[in-house]
Amino acid sequence: MGIFLGGLTSLLYGIGDFLGGEGAKRAPAAAIVLWAGVVSFPLVSAIALINGGSASGTDLALGAAAGTAGALGLVFLFAGLGKGHAAAVAPAAGAFAGMLPVVVAVVTGERPSTLAWLGVGLAIPAIVLSSWVADPGDLPWGGVGFGVIAGVGFGGYAIIIDRTSATSELLPLISARAATMVVVLVVALLGMWKVTGFGQMPRGIVLGTGFLDVAGNITLLAALRVGSLALVAVSSSLYPVVTVVMARVVNREHLRGRQVVGIVMTLVALAAIALG
Repeated sequence: MGIFLGGLTSLLYGIGDFLGGEGAKRAPAAAIVLWAGVVSFPLVSAIALINGGSASGTDLALGAAAGTAGALGLVFLFAGLGKGHAAAVAPAAGAFAGMLPVVVAVVTGERPSTLAWLGVGLAIPAIVLSSWVADPGDLPWGGVGFGVIAGVGFGGYAIIIDRTSATSELLPLISARAATMVVVLVVALLGMWKVTGFGQMPRGIVLGTGFLDVAGNITLLAALRVGSLALVAVSSSLYPVVTVVMARVVNREHLRGRQVVGIVMTLVALAAIALG
């Protein structure tokens, strides 16, 4: 079940990231993240409170720390996708988002099966191949720097939110979403990021991005509750493949042979992880 929910997370994140990248072509990336958080905060709060649970101060603090990491990841991902080729930033983001939790899981004692490890080993190059484009847009090195920072943020989110107690259920997502908004707003007030009013935003994209991100956060936390950090993190980091496919379908971006190979490898890797 954990692997299934991780794969569902990739699907939700992948579609949301595509929308966020499209929105970042029309408005500042930080503004997309901020307003997506604002419109989705009531939803995630209502779902978490109705679902119930008992969260300690530590759980809520961990949620806030995860939200901070996630905010940095989203801003840099959307900024990269908005400034360059829609698939240029995805390889580094997906690879780092998957690798960091695996390292932490191994250090803390997780020991997946041999077949699952083969899936993990296949997933990382699959992400890179499926997302790798020759045309980097107007970003240096194809936006690798944006992708690395985004991947570290996303990987950090999974690592930190996994530390919350099972009894807290979905309640840490409330402080996580609140922290995401606060971080973006504070950095914007310091003049480092630009934020515009909601009236200047592509509202449909903001709504879609916010709701898909909330849904992905819920399925990710549910997956971590029942599954291995290493395997769930990898299966939920395959969203670049979804983003690339969306770019192909919507924007008619050409899929190169290596990207097709990468997509096939991704499916094989996910199957290996699930069977392992």
